[in-house]
Amino acid sequence: MSNMSRRTFIKNSSMATAGVMLSGVAPSFALPNTRAETPNIRIHSQGRSLVCIMLDGGNDSFNMLVPTSQAAYDEYKTSRSNLALTKDQLLPLNDFTDNQGRTFGLHPSMSEVQQLFHDKKLAFVANIGALVEPVTKETFRNGSAKLPLGLLSHADQFKHWQSARPDLRINQGWFGYFADVLQANRPSTQIPMNISLAGSNILQNGANSTHYSINEQGSVGLVVNEEKNDLNDALLNSFEGLLNVDYGDDPFKSTYLSITRESQAQHEIFRKAIDKVVVPVEFSDTPLSQQLKMVAKTIKAADNLNLPQQTFFVRYIGWDHHDELLNNHANMLRILSQAMGEFQQAVEALGVADKVAAFTGSDFGRTLTSNGNGTDHGWGGNCMLMTNALGENGGQIFGEYPSLSLGNANPLDVGDGVLIPTQPLEYLYSVLAVWFGVYPEDLPELFPNMPKFGL
Repeated sequence: MSNMSRRTFIKNSSMATAGVMLSGVAPSFALPNTRAETPNIRIHSQGRSLVCIMLDGGNDSFNMLVPTSQAAYDEYKTSRSNLALTKDQLLPLNDFTDNQGRTFGLHPSMSEVQQLFHDKKLAFVANIGALVEPVTKETFRNGSAKLPLGLLSHADQFKHWQSARPDLRINQGWFGYFADVLQANRPSTQIPMNISLAGSNILQNGANSTHYSINEQGSVGLVVNEEKNDLNDALLNSFEGLLNVDYGDDPFKSTYLSITRESQAQHEIFRKAIDKVVVPVEFSDTPLSQQLKMVAKTIKAADNLNLPQQTFFVRYIGWDHHDELLNNHANMLRILSQAMGEFQQAVEALGVADKVAAFTGSDFGRTLTSNGNGTDHGWGGNCMLMTNALGENGGQIFGEYPSLSLGNANPLDVGDGVLIPTQPLEYLYSVLAVWFGVYPEDLPELFPNMPKFGL
């Protein structure tokens, strides 16, 4: 099947409901951050979970997804020079040809992703990136294009991928706005719907809400051995006594104690809910796999946590391959592919796969040209979307995979193989938001730049 437009994707995909489509440490910046208000959006809760896997540092995604038809591969090989993968190394993506007749293959480290693609549970979005408005090579060069703030900067582009507001520097993200709406009156003991395995982040920070931090073992809090003996009883009584101290008019101590009480109460709720979940899938012993195992357990425990809608933020650091690209990229893609394959197996075994959508993001793509042993900061790149909700639209490359030629031969190359994205972030995010429960007519409120792209 050839490339499909985003509108066709929404219309045909099971990611749209019949009838009405019902649709980690934050970096610091020298310039002041702007605080935004919660967009005026409506969300129909449908018991769904979104999982963002951020590949922190800038994934060289044109060595992840590579054209294999001869003319396109020859362009790739010429542009990538000493970084090009040989054609026989690539894992073929069978049964897909784009509207230019091109075929594609995956990096040899990604056999699990290859299988997910063939099983129609995974798709790619080609040459996506942060855009304020449509940009051409001419408008880029003559300075008339409005560009994302801090283009090619790790800190800024990492932020824009989370906020979807590349014309602003704000500390709120679209997952955070979901919580502003769905948990507007959240009791203090209720766990936030946005759960982070990477600490503080922008994506899950709303105007009035924040995330709940856990790690690969679960929530963090005091656990007293429940075996009855004098020592355990003394420890428990001591801790309960500390939580019930009255600090009177000392606002600092009172506030700190209130936060501690709230955190411990949430920890107890989370721990008890998660302890009941057994994942019948073996996960690799890597931090990413173990984090995604905890995500799967938390999704399964949604009813016990009283969290019908959830979002998750997972951060895999180390993709800034200015040096030793081939070896390091192969190792990291292997970890990523294994983790994604295991996660999909787990949510299927737990019976929750139809309510989960996971996607990858990264600061930016990288230069097509080699710097000798690696690549430098780029712009457009390729990302993945993994969900059963793709239905027959799985096993596709959405959007427009670019030419990988250099210079004047490529209308997207603004220098050294830095490619202008052909899809804005909103191309993917709007589909995910509708699937999660946002009403389609409210999307421009959530993503103000979206109308500029005719989406």
